[in-house]
Amino acid sequence: MDTCDGRGSVALLDDEAVFATAVHDSAEDYSTWLLPAVERVLKAAGRKLTDVGIYAAAAGPGSFTGIRIALTTVKAWNEVYGKPIAAVSRLEALAIQAVGPGVKGFAVSPFVAASCDAQRNQLYAAVYRREGQSLHRLGDEAVVSPAELIRWTADRAAGAAVIWASLDPDSLAAEPAWQERAAKGEVVERVPAVLAPAIGKIALQLAARNGLTDALLLDANYIRRPDAEVKWKGYSRPAVTPPGSKIVAHRVRAFQPADATAIAKLAAASPEAAQWTESSYATLLDSGYRAWVVASGSQDASTVTGFLVARTVLPDAEILNLAVAPENRRTGIAAALLEGALNEWEPAKVQRVYLEVRASNTAAISFYKKHLFRATGARPAYYQHPVEDAVLMERLL
Repeated sequence: MDTCDGRGSVALLDDEAVFATAVHDSAEDYSTWLLPAVERVLKAAGRKLTDVGIYAAAAGPGSFTGIRIALTTVKAWNEVYGKPIAAVSRLEALAIQAVGPGVKGFAVSPFVAASCDAQRNQLYAAVYRREGQSLHRLGDEAVVSPAELIRWTADRAAGAAVIWASLDPDSLAAEPAWQERAAKGEVVERVPAVLAPAIGKIALQLAARNGLTDALLLDANYIRRPDAEVKWKGYSRPAVTPPGSKIVAHRVRAFQPADATAIAKLAAASPEAAQWTESSYATLLDSGYRAWVVASGSQDASTVTGFLVARTVLPDAEILNLAVAPENRRTGIAAALLEGALNEWEPAKVQRVYLEVRASNTAAISFYKKHLFRATGARPAYYQHPVEDAVLMERLL
């Protein structure tokens, strides 16, 4: 089901075969439309809700109220019937529908930029790379202006052609910066607004790689604060994209012992991170650990804005610590660090990545879920100062 904006839908699938679909084509509120629509779809297919094996919902981005209605519904079903939930990105549902004809001398591009209207002259957007039948997201989903999306995507594609998929193509086509892309023969594909069938197909992919979740760990992907929270806290703009900020391609490099002081200070400013001594960081490499940092500035005079520490015992890798400077959060640094590590682990034959995270650290849990980690259990009273349970998470490569 998709209730992220007014163009919602519900579908019932058997594997990839779509049995029935209901389209939200009126101004009726989702609070009264959704359950009757589900009933109509089930009845048309001759099925009951108890026959359904997976509840798939678009977890965002989109309207706070719309997303909440769908997620509350599947949470209730999970608690009553015990069937798993697939939390699907609406942007990925857009991207997998991109056709992508050849573009002026290029074969069909592996890069897909997906977007839809976020109001305030902004777009919800993400960039993906096709890998076989799957999509790998490059960095975080974001709220950006059309011009920012064009620049951001060009950086990611590094000169390659791009397939552009959108529910609202006019917002990109009207942007002056688009003319350079159009000159290469690129076009913005208007993706069908009925996304429920695509959401169901992504749910099958998540199930195949153990990426389903439950009511406890299901989380919405709003990207930015709902309007009510923005007004209540006195913000005039979305906190994710403050005035003057840009989505940038971060430089990830290998940790050096000279980074130890900066990393220790950064970790101290991040109470949710593991607190190690500076000497522990200085001897990381001697202890058999591997680490990566994101740094701004030159190699000799750089400022560390994020780091990730891990260890590998094949076929497993364990993330031991990850932190981003508070003033640089939600700019894609954590995603860049994780991607840098994965790019080394996959050819090294790592088959599983695992970690522990504080149960109260919902932001971190949501981040890892977006990057295909799933919760596998808990360790009671694992953390001290304060005492708290750990959520165990893993991702299969």
